[in-house]
Amino acid sequence: MYNMVIVQLIGAIAYILLSRSYFKKERREILFMQIFAYVFFTIHYYLLNGITGAICNVVGLASLISLFIFDKGKKMYKIICCIFFVTFLIVINIITFQNIFSIFPMIASVIAIASFLNKKENFIRRVGVVATLCWLIYAIYYKSYISIIFEVFTLINVCVALLKNTKKSMKKVELDKK
Repeated sequence: MYNMVIVQLIGAIAYILLSRSYFKKERREILFMQIFAYVFFTIHYYLLNGITGAICNVVGLASLISLFIFDKGKKMYKIICCIFFVTFLIVINIITFQNIFSIFPMIASVIAIASFLNKKENFIRRVGVVATLCWLIYAIYYKSYISIIFEVFTLINVCVALLKNTKKSMKKVELDKK
């Protein structure tokens, strides 16, 4: 019981860091704070014996560090990085396969990495719903209670943002027709 509280606390620290990162003004500050969040996510899932979740967070951490270091890189670099990280995720998932639930963080991570290539916000929000659902399923299976709470909260927020922005897009289309 005592260990489970500590594990959930580590997860809470990760989510607090991730949430606070979005309030930073500069992109590099956001990435820097998210790097620390991913360190705590990795520890959290490792301690829950969610090896695939931990590994997916290590790969996410590596991609964040790449973005941080090469923030002003060319688009081709980003494409090469995405291909590398997605391939790496798939190979690692095959090697560390524990059960059917270990597929979900890989799917979520592949979606997140691939979404970096698309600049359309509503596309990113749509795939965000899928990624959040994948992490939610994984969190339920591994009893990451803090992750369950956060993923439900995130899912609600992403859906609200998606609906809000879809309505704005529809109004714009109607105005354009007139």
